[in-house]
Amino acid sequence: MGRGIPSFAGQRAPATLFHRESYMRGIFYPHSVAVIGVSNSPDNMGRGIVFNLTEFGYQGIIYEVGPKGGVFAGRRIYKSVLDIPDHVDLAVILTPARTIPGILEECGQKGIRRAVVESSGFREFGEEGKKIEEEIIRVASRWGIRFVGPNCIGVINMETGLCTPFPPLRRIVRPGDISMISQSGGVGMSVLNLMANEGLGLNKFVSAGNMLNVQTEELLEYFIEDPGTKYILLYLEGIQDGKRLMEVARKSSKPIIAFKANIGHFGKSIASSHSASLSSNDRVVDAAFRQCGIIRVNDATTLGNDLKILRLPPMRGNNLAIISRSGGHAVIAADACEMSGFSLAPFPKEFLEEIEKHFRASVIKLTNPLDLGDLFDLEIYLKIIDRTLAQKEVDGIVFLHTFNATFEGPRSRELFQKVMELSQKYDKPVAIYVSTEDQEVNYLKRNFNYPIFTQVVETIRALGINRRHYAESQRLRQPAEIPYFPVDKERVKPFLEKASKEKRDLLIHEAAEILGIYGVPMVRGVAVPDEKGAVQAAKQLGFPVAMKVISREISHKSDVGGVQLNLRSEAGFTDAYQDMIRRIRQEYTEAKIEGVLIQSMVTGGRELIVGGRQDDQFGPVVLVGLGGIFVEIFGEVSVRVAPLSHREAMEMIDELRGAAILKGARGLKPSDMQAVVEVLLRISQLLSDFPEIREMDLNPLRVFSVREGCMALDVRMILEKE
Repeated sequence: MGRGIPSFAGQRAPATLFHRESYMRGIFYPHSVAVIGVSNSPDNMGRGIVFNLTEFGYQGIIYEVGPKGGVFAGRRIYKSVLDIPDHVDLAVILTPARTIPGILEECGQKGIRRAVVESSGFREFGEEGKKIEEEIIRVASRWGIRFVGPNCIGVINMETGLCTPFPPLRRIVRPGDISMISQSGGVGMSVLNLMANEGLGLNKFVSAGNMLNVQTEELLEYFIEDPGTKYILLYLEGIQDGKRLMEVARKSSKPIIAFKANIGHFGKSIASSHSASLSSNDRVVDAAFRQCGIIRVNDATTLGNDLKILRLPPMRGNNLAIISRSGGHAVIAADACEMSGFSLAPFPKEFLEEIEKHFRASVIKLTNPLDLGDLFDLEIYLKIIDRTLAQKEVDGIVFLHTFNATFEGPRSRELFQKVMELSQKYDKPVAIYVSTEDQEVNYLKRNFNYPIFTQVVETIRALGINRRHYAESQRLRQPAEIPYFPVDKERVKPFLEKASKEKRDLLIHEAAEILGIYGVPMVRGVAVPDEKGAVQAAKQLGFPVAMKVISREISHKSDVGGVQLNLRSEAGFTDAYQDMIRRIRQEYTEAKIEGVLIQSMVTGGRELIVGGRQDDQFGPVVLVGLGGIFVEIFGEVSVRVAPLSHREAMEMIDELRGAAILKGARGLKPSDMQAVVEVLLRISQLLSDFPEIREMDLNPLRVFSVREGCMALDVRMILEKE
């Protein structure tokens, strides 16, 4: 691959140019590595890379390169990669930022097509660094070089001993089947330490850095297909291509755990619509991860057990059995089960009577949770766990074991080993909580490839991760069809083009027309320019009516008296019109009032808000929530990334705390949920078809009883500004 190759920087490489397997293997499985930036100076960081390659037992050939030449670690330091007499597969570069374009140029001439650029000093340091990045992109594109970084720690492959981070490391992490992509080198190193402490094995690690060339999504796709990787861990601070990330993750049969930091809220300024303010970026990330099967965790300190819990058999249902040596711990666990959505499995009477025979005194009433505080024979514990797992109604067990390591340590370890074997035998998870000395806990975590918990609530939470992963993996195996509604999109374009040309958002009657084109029901309305027309429209529609001001400068109409409801007579209507216009002109002296929208009054039903926006990372997103004037006070909304399936739209409604009311709780008539689902699907299609609609609200959407439909009473559409 030589000169004339088209640019692919900042985007995924075309499949016809570089096969992913080929270029990724070149990064993780090189036969030879040139470490560029090595010198005889004691504080030279390039020497750390050479040290790590040696320490981790790299199986290929190491070449050292530095402008001053010399010798280090018994190897000649070449002044340029061009001086190396043999072919080189991978260049690892740690030199000042300004030198990188020239070094990559030499790599290209040498025939090196893979690189890891660990140097810093690029866009994170301002405009000069950004210009250097642009030059790097041009050079890499010209020679067809794919590289990780810049501004990264490096890559590790435990299978071959490839270890390129510049901080000197010890081989404390054992080889294993977990691969990690980290957008922070420092966090990545911390997680490697955590894995060592937890006895977890590493397969591959990559610090992504500025992701100037190789993207997170490409690395994830490679790990999904990589035979040595069975579990994938992501540390993300930013998401460049959310749609692509979701597309890749949906294909994975391997668990993907993501710790997403830098959550913030959408935008740096006040949102223009309810949809924008309610669908914060972090809510969108939550929704997107759920839709594509990524397991999100929010606490780095629990990552070890989060990774280990997925090694247990799947929790296929919600029925838990709690077996405890302490009554107090059993109560805490029962409370945690309820908060996590688990149920306590019923125990047969004869099963409980059999257990009671082993008690010294019948002073504890047996139920689920099982309080075994009067039992001291650990063999009996094992038999009880065996019998419990055998019950069809039990989907998993929480085993709470308090013990003194000095007296019961060896027997408890043996018990745990046999419990693990029973878990595999019955293909059901057993989560183990221990309360014992710290030294014993550390031993168990390092030497058992099994989650060992020291907090009761954390034990239940982790089982929830196991259950959620199983449920979502099953759901993703049966992809739901995305519905498509026949729509004349050409009728929408003139509205958008006119508003864009006039550098404004859509007026309420224009937005209502677009809803009609997309089949979204909205209350009948007539737009008129003046009082005379307003009176005629009110008579035409029939009292009572609602009146809403039309003005490009006024977005939140009700805040300035721009909405008048339940006008029942011509006289009252005229007074309301004049009062509304007077108040608006007093408060908005520069606002142009282009008329009013007269609508029929609609009563009955329940109020929701439906809307959406264009997310910078994931594209169109849709939301539904409790509507009306209190929507931003309660913030009770559910969010999904478009396009939506019927199943996802229904799940959005089910997530709302008010869903029970909509479904007819306490004798109330159930609302027309299917009508709301259809509105969500049509809004999803609208936002997908026209990304220039930046934000939109239907607030409120009035939902009537089953088979009576729903109707939007107000709509706001905000367009993307140039």
